[in-house]
This record gives sequence, structure tokens and C-alpha cells, in this order.
Amino acid sequence: MQCTIEIFDRGQWQPCCIVETENPSAGSQSPSVLTYLPDYVENGSLPVSIHFPVRKEPYRLSHWPSFMLDMVPRGEGREYLLYECHIQEELATDWKLMLVGAINPIGNLRIAEANVFYRNFLSKKAPLWVNRGFTIKEILERSENFVEYLEEHGMLSAGTTSVQGKTPKFLMTQDKDGLWYADAALPDTRAARHFLVKLSRGRNLADWKILENETAYVRVAREMGLAVGELPKWQSDMLFIPRFDRTVTETGVIRHHQESIASLCQLADASERPSHNVALKTLRKFVSDPFATTVEYLKRDILNMAMGNIDNHPFNKAVRMLHGKIGLTPIFDFSPSYLLTDDIERSMEWMDKNGDILDNWNDILDSLDIPPEEMSAVLVEIDRFGRKLDSLQDIMTQQGVDEDIVDARYYGIQNLRSQLKN
Repeated sequence: MQCTIEIFDRGQWQPCCIVETENPSAGSQSPSVLTYLPDYVENGSLPVSIHFPVRKEPYRLSHWPSFMLDMVPRGEGREYLLYECHIQEELATDWKLMLVGAINPIGNLRIAEANVFYRNFLSKKAPLWVNRGFTIKEILERSENFVEYLEEHGMLSAGTTSVQGKTPKFLMTQDKDGLWYADAALPDTRAARHFLVKLSRGRNLADWKILENETAYVRVAREMGLAVGELPKWQSDMLFIPRFDRTVTETGVIRHHQESIASLCQLADASERPSHNVALKTLRKFVSDPFATTVEYLKRDILNMAMGNIDNHPFNKAVRMLHGKIGLTPIFDFSPSYLLTDDIERSMEWMDKNGDILDNWNDILDSLDIPPEEMSAVLVEIDRFGRKLDSLQDIMTQQGVDEDIVDARYYGIQNLRSQLKN
């Protein structure tokens, strides 16, 4: 079986390559072949992945191209597609779901067959639901019309099928008149701003509290000197996060290339978990500024540990291409996820050469595969960051983190501070 990958290049969608798999029933570990289309080899300018520069010769792989794992529907969107398309869960399901759900993923790729499915889906809906926009008041109040809109039209158009994670999410676009639309339903010519909208899973107060504190957590990250994007906004029971994979310009919308650490590490299965050491070593091979990326990566994980953000799987970290340079995206999914009641644990760990988990930052820093002359500068930056932990609780309070969370993180912060002291 095969599918056609389309890429948004120079202002328009165009077919760029074919991916064939010998045995979809074997799942993502089935051998595959990626072949750029002749017209794209001649005229295209962007690769589908950092690992696959544009060339005439096909890429023969022992598993699916790993960037496709970023396009597999998961969470709420997956459940919707399984029901809507009468698909049963099995190893072949991921391939089937991509062909109907990868219509509008984060980044600049989509699957052509999924777009055809989506257009057929729209043709069966009343024009009212295809073209309707909503005020922010209607969205926040979950008006009857808005709820019906999502049920009738939005689960596909709002990109729920293309966004990772269990928390209900919608990709929404605000037009130039201030009305809101499911992202895929609004032409680029009318787009003003793009958002990822998160809703609480609603299972318990912890789920609500995690989402409610995410904006404050991002503010803390900014105050601690980490790279953040435009701040999210908590309204009613929804979190509105401005997207950083899109830029609206006078000449149109730019979709920035983005791929997860899972893709960068060429994972064969979404359940694989590389060590932080492997992830960082891989990052350093491809980013434009290895030193800055190393320091940022280390600081982010220190802050994750200090503030209890334990949901750190490889799809929660990504790189993007911006102005011809490759680097980490702004921080995202940064929240007090230690409050989750699903027994989630850190899924990526620092490890020594024997594969044993390291939990002390002195050992972690000693384990890094970095040239000595660069490592000395890294240590200086981490020492400075460690000193900032002395005021972290005050910063958390100032930036609006709930008092009980600030208090709960005291011992974790103090433990890290003691490890990072010279």
C-alpha cells in the first residue's frame, strides 16, 4: 500500500513524495520505501524530514519513516475516527487512520488521501456548518450551535485527529473579523491568528488544575530564561495557545517545518522511549547551534524536574525550521503534570553507558557526550541556572502558580539546588 505526502511549500500544498509499505498489518515496523516525485525533485525546496533530503533515489527503510509517527491520530481524535470510520484497533490501524485523519497536522505536511477523505466528508455537510464562524462568547459558553458544530464538523476540521495527547484539543483559527473557525475550514486568505485550544479532560479536579496552571508555568519558564512562544490564555475552562508552527504575513500563511524528537531519533514505534542522552546527542547533529540547544535542553529538563512536569515523552519535544535554521521549538505541554491520577512517570531518563538511570545532576552532566572545550561553557550556564532555583518558588508565586503547587514543589526544588551547587 502507499500514500502521498503533501508539503506546504512557497504558499501552496503540493505532492512531494510517495511512501509505500510492504505490510501495513505489521504496523509502523513494516519495511517501507520513500520516493520523492520527479516534479518535486526538479522544483521542490523543502524535505519532508531532516533525515530525508530531496533526491532522485528512493529511501529504503526497515520501518516507516519516523516523521509519519507525528501524523498518526491519537487520543480523542483517534477514538473519534475509530467510531466514525468503523475501524478496529489492530497493528494495521495506524496506517488506516493516517489515510483519513492526517488532514491538517502540526507543521507543514499532510497526507493527500486524508485530504480527499476530508473534502468528501465536507460535501455531505450543510453549507451552514462548513462556513459558520463563532464569537469567543459562543465558544466559552459552549453554545448549543458551537457544540453541534464540533459534533457535525469540527472533529476533523479542527484538527483533533492530528494533535498528540489525551487532553481534548482543537485547532482553531480566528479570521480578520474576529470570528473563530475550525482550522481546516478557513481559507488561509482569511486567517489572522491560529490557536491550539485545550479543554480539561474533566475527569477530576486535578485535570482542571493542571490545565489552569499551564499559563503560569509558561510564564515561569520565560522568567527563568527559557525559550517560550506567545503566552497562552486561560478563559473559562479552556486554554488558548497561540501556535508557533504558523506565521501570518501580508502575503499569506507560512507553515513551518516541525518534527518531534521521536522523528529526529528515527523511532520505529511510538511506544519507544530514547534516553535523554540519545535525544540530546541526536539534536546536536542537526540543530544550527548545538551549544545553545544543549544548554536550553538541559535547563528545560532541570525545570521539568523542579516543577513536576513529568509527562516528558518524545512527542512533547520538537524542532522546527525557521528562517533556514533548525532549533528547538518554544516550550510546550509544560504543566504540573505530577498531579495526574493516571500513574504517569517520566518516560525519558538520563542514563549512563550501562543503561542505568541517573538521578543526580552531577552524574548526568558527567555522562554528556560533549567536547571538553564546549562542556566547560555548558557548566558555566548550568551553574547560573542552578542559582536561579533559589528564587524559583518566589517566581512561581509572582507568575500565578497556585499556592498549594508552589508549596508541594519545595523539596524537589531544594534537592535540585543542592545537586547543582559547586
